[in-house]
Amino acid sequence: MDDLKTRHERLLDSHPEALRNAANQLLGEATWSLATTALLLSTTGPDPSRVVAVGDLGRWIDHLGPDLDGFVRLRRQGVATEEAYARCRELEGDTFLGAWNALQGRHPLVSHDDLNRFAVLSQQGFSRSPRNMLVVVNWGDQVTAFLVACDRVKRQKERPAA
Repeated sequence: MDDLKTRHERLLDSHPEALRNAANQLLGEATWSLATTALLLSTTGPDPSRVVAVGDLGRWIDHLGPDLDGFVRLRRQGVATEEAYARCRELEGDTFLGAWNALQGRHPLVSHDDLNRFAVLSQQGFSRSPRNMLVVVNWGDQVTAFLVACDRVKRQKERPAA
């Protein structure tokens, strides 16, 4: 098992009540929407677990606005910061420049594109059988997302106490 998967498993094991509540809530939902239940875990801060709507993740995770998504895409493709900045400024003009200036001094962990990917992952999990729930983890210096089967909660209940 790779290190990130192991860390995810340990984190889930340390939040059984939050996992159970979120899974039960998700199982009661008839259709997927941005109001669909997800579980947000944090390894820093006062609130280590929170049941949230997928569409509300941006309220709980500091993120870049959509005006900077082009810049992030270029950087992830390996384009140097200066070149990505110049391209975006040329293409988007004042819109990009305003978003860039608003960013200064902040260190958001995800982009608007990332939030959209989380929603797509949630949709994919919702349509699986057994149903899977989106779990997003804010590690403080990065954010990861993965799916967990809701029947995991049922299996954990059935295990005899050690």
